Amino acid sequence: MQDEAGSLIDRITARRAILGRIELVGRDLGALYERLDGIAGSLVALEAREDPVPVFEDKLAKFGGRIGQVEERLNAAEERLAALGGLADRLDRIEAAIAARGPAPAGAHDRMPYVTTADLRALGRVEAEAAMRARCMVVPVDPTTALCRILGRYKMYVDRRDIGFAPHLMFEGFWEYWLTEFIWRNVRPGEVALDVGANHGYYSVLMADLAGPEGRVHAFEPNPRLLDLMERTFALNGFWHTVRRHGVAVAEASGPPMTFAATEREPKNGRLLMPGEEAEPEAVLTPVPVVALDDAVEGPVGFVKIDVEGAEELAWRGMQRLIDRSPEIRIVMEFNPGRCRSPAETLAAIAARFSLREVGFDAQAHPVTAGEVLGRAEDTLLYLSRLDPA
Repeated sequence: MQDEAGSLIDRITARRAILGRIELVGRDLGALYERLDGIAGSLVALEAREDPVPVFEDKLAKFGGRIGQVEERLNAAEERLAALGGLADRLDRIEAAIAARGPAPAGAHDRMPYVTTADLRALGRVEAEAAMRARCMVVPVDPTTALCRILGRYKMYVDRRDIGFAPHLMFEGFWEYWLTEFIWRNVRPGEVALDVGANHGYYSVLMADLAGPEGRVHAFEPNPRLLDLMERTFALNGFWHTVRRHGVAVAEASGPPMTFAATEREPKNGRLLMPGEEAEPEAVLTPVPVVALDDAVEGPVGFVKIDVEGAEELAWRGMQRLIDRSPEIRIVMEFNPGRCRSPAETLAAIAARFSLREVGFDAQAHPVTAGEVLGRAEDTLLYLSRLDPA
């Protein structure tokens, strides 16, 4: 029996060179060596017994089965090593081919220190997005605030707790490219623009640059936290003379304060609570002033963006006099029938004043019917104007 055990040890020893290359199998063999030591000890103990052979043969048979399993794993490991060797050869050939080509040519955006609005107009979408991503930069300011670069040029403070909007700015440098492109094509120098539901002020910053020092931008945002971040952003970019912040919610008529509900994780979805509505359990409730756009801005306006999470119906009703005194007004308004109290009536009132068009993902305005808009569960980005967009 000792000769058979010695033979087994010889077989295992012959495999040790392979086991040194395969860590997982090596661990298994280590355990087997411990078992062998235990069996050797058992031999000594069994010699004192009257009939040790059957017991030892049983243990040896079980141990031989384990050896067979290890051999199978070793064979499989050898096959995998052979396959990996072939892969390594392929990688060497690929690396050599890449090195032979030399450095990749610089793209158009690599030659720009910053991306200007003129650059954005000149570049195609793929190049423009690449240019903005290449210039992303994020600096933590405090536990809840970060400073990032957006649109390849501007600096913006964002709330680090925000999971729905801020991550896009921090990692990509832009938000909803189709609307961004539509705005930079259509806001004119020297005009008055409104950003209703400004959130962090992303579109307000772009509008301020496009309108220029002779223009004016009014940013409406009832969330106190975002209002504070906007103030810092506008000052940092030199737009404090161009942009005026309004810490109010827009509605059908100016009146007493209403309750505004917003969560820290999704502030872009903050909304006015209508009578009988309940907020999310984690929402922060804030009483905010309410104003009609008719009363908030004097004189004519040019471009208006409205995204107020279900209060669009109220905002529309409260801006009729503003529309009357603004012959060149161009309105981009989010509309969702599921968030309106009277969606068909509201859309009919809109269609009575303007042809129904929507801004598509191609950043172009396309005709759309009331039936199509009312039949959708998702938002429609309406373009409302007597003028064709640029």
